[in-house]
Parts: sequence; C-alpha cells; structure tokens
Amino acid sequence: MLRLVSKYTSKETTEKKNFMWNMVGSTIFSAASMLLSLIVIRIMGADEGGIFAIAITVAQMLAFIEYYETRTFQVTDVKDLFTFGQYKAVKIILLIVSVLVAIVYSMLKGQGAWHKFMVIFLMCIYRYIDGYADLYEGTFQKDGRLDLTGKSQAYRTILSVGVLLISIIVTHNLIFAITISIIFAVLGVLLFDTLPMKAFRNTRHDWNLQAFISIIKSCFPLFLGTFLWSYILSASRIAVDANMASSFSSYFQALFMPVSIINLCATFILKPALTKLSQEYEKLSTDLAFIKSILVITGVIGVFTVICMAGAYLLGIPVLEIMTGTSLIKYKGVLVFLMLAGGINSLSYFGYYILTIMRKTGWIFSGYIMAAIVAKLASDYFVKISGINGAAMGFFVSVETLLIIFVIGIFKDIIKIRP
Repeated sequence: MLRLVSKYTSKETTEKKNFMWNMVGSTIFSAASMLLSLIVIRIMGADEGGIFAIAITVAQMLAFIEYYETRTFQVTDVKDLFTFGQYKAVKIILLIVSVLVAIVYSMLKGQGAWHKFMVIFLMCIYRYIDGYADLYEGTFQKDGRLDLTGKSQAYRTILSVGVLLISIIVTHNLIFAITISIIFAVLGVLLFDTLPMKAFRNTRHDWNLQAFISIIKSCFPLFLGTFLWSYILSASRIAVDANMASSFSSYFQALFMPVSIINLCATFILKPALTKLSQEYEKLSTDLAFIKSILVITGVIGVFTVICMAGAYLLGIPVLEIMTGTSLIKYKGVLVFLMLAGGINSLSYFGYYILTIMRKTGWIFSGYIMAAIVAKLASDYFVKISGINGAAMGFFVSVETLLIIFVIGIFKDIIKIRP
C-alpha cells in the first residue's frame, strides 16, 4: 500500500497538469451535485426525489460550517503561522459542531417525519466528509500539488456517487443507499487524501487552544460571507419545501440545477485572473487596465449567460424531462428566467472577488446580509402567491440585490482612486 501511495504522489507535476486536474476535479464534483437530484427523481419518483432534493439543499448549506473557509486562509498562510495539525484540530471540532447542527436542523425540516429526517441528516454527513477532505486538498494546493487536489475530488466523487446511485437502483431505499455511500466516501478520503498526505508531512492533529482560537477568529469573516451566500442560493428551494408538496421540490430542483453551470464556468475564468486583477488594481491610479479587465470579464459572463438562456429555451426542458422522467414543459419560461438569474449571480460572485481585492469587507458583508434578508422575505412571499414561478422570482430579486450593492461598493472605490 505504501509503495502505491509513494508512486501516486511522486509523479512530477506541471502548471498545465495542475490546471487540468483542478478543472477535471472541480467539474466532476460540481456536475455530481447538479445531476444527482435529477437521477434520483428519475429512479425514485417525484415525492422521494423531492425529499432528496431538499436534503441536498440543506446539506450544501450546512456544509459551510465544516468548510468554514479555512482552505482560503490555509492556502494563503505563506508564513506557516499554523501547522497542518492545528488546522486538522479545527476541522475535527467543526465536524462535531456540524453534526450537532445537522441533527437539530434535520429535526426541524423533517417536521416529525422519521424518513425525511434521516435522509436530510445522512446527506449532511455525506457532505461534511467533503468539507473534512478540503483540509487535505488545501494542503496539497499549498504544496504546489493542485493535481492531487483535483485527483482527490474526481476519484472520491466517482467512488461515492457511483456507490450511491448503484445502491438506489438496486434497493430503491434512500436511507440505505446514502449510508453505504458515506462509508465509501470515508474510504475515498483515506485512499486519496490521508495516505497520500503522509508522503508530505506529519498528519497528526495538534490541540493548541491559542492556535484554534486564532484560526477560528481569522476565518470567521470569510465563513460568514460564504454561509450567507449559500443561504441566498438555497432560500428559494427551502421556501418551496416549506410551502408546497415534496413533488414541487423535485420540479424546482430540476429547473434550478442548470443554474450552477454558469457559476462553474465563471469560476474557471475568475480564479486564474485573480493575481492579474490584484496587480492591475495596485496601478489603478495611473492605469485603466483594471477597469478594462472588469469590463471584459463582465462581458464574457454576460455572453455566456445569453448562450445558456438560448440553450435552455431550445433544449433545456426536453433534456431535463428525459433525465427526470417528469413533465416540465409548463416551466419552460421559469428555466430561462433562472438562467438569467444565474448569470446575475455569477456577476455578483465576480463582484465579491473584486471587493476582496479592494479589501472592502464592509461592502461584502453588508451585501450578503442584506441579500440574505431579501432572499428570505422575497422567497417566502413569492412562493406563497406564485408557487415555482415565485421561487424563481425570489432568487432573482435576492441575487439582483447582492449585485447592486457590490457594484455600488466597487464604483465608489474606483471613483475615490480615479476622481
């Protein structure tokens, strides 16, 4: 086993391999989340699919507690202020807290139904494993081995999702299938994260209280922003689950899943451009390159959004109907509208990066807090009066609010530097 691990980690890497494997891993990971609900709806039907859909939504939102954005802080810890063992200790505590939160939240969402409670709780555990693996994958990235990060994401996802789908097809039992997939997800972390990491460093945890408090305090602003962003993306689906039958959660989940395609592609554009944008911002007082880059990237996201809207109009509903086995033709307009909202969400995501470069955290948190409040109020209101159409409108209003606040913050800073 150790010989295989050594061979797995010793292969030389290049920037091209790092980029390609990171893209492959990210794509497989994101595609699995996008397609999983659609396939389960197809196999299990609208009612069970609806329960699974809200379980994924809740799990993705609560998983941010386990992620806690420690990876962003860890990767940029170039001075090695904290050790791997100290980051690991933080992750273990966060995992315990996350499980406790999942129990309480699953009981509330389950509304007394044991089956729904268990599906939601088990999906939370399943996603928490990804959050724990993020510790190792962030360390691979910091060590210049982004290829190992991408491989881990790809192999772990294929292993656990494959087992989940096979178990559902064979047993038609969601609780059993998710339980088995959790076991294989843990095995995936052991094979593709824990053992390979031992070739790089000591992987023992380090219970240092002062380091724990420092990491928690340093990462809290990043966590708060991403958690609120997760809620903004989830609020409309949560409102559908709270106010409509489970079958409608299936329909809306199917319609909502393609939205992530725009954000995934935007990520491929944005992350490689961050260093260049940071350098251009430093020269903003004498050079317009920063503004030009913002306009170019905005234009690319805008064009891609229009293409996705056209694709949704022409092919979206037939493809989703084939994948889910349900009739969605009456929601054709909703799908196209959601793609537009997805484009606006990607632009707000871009705005988050720009404001981070500008170090305008006040605008970031103000935007997320305001948009989260709008998401809650608008989603509940519009779903009650217009059902799934209202859910789409609630999502649109919330991401539009976030984008407007971010644009104002960016514009004010640019005007200040270039009067």
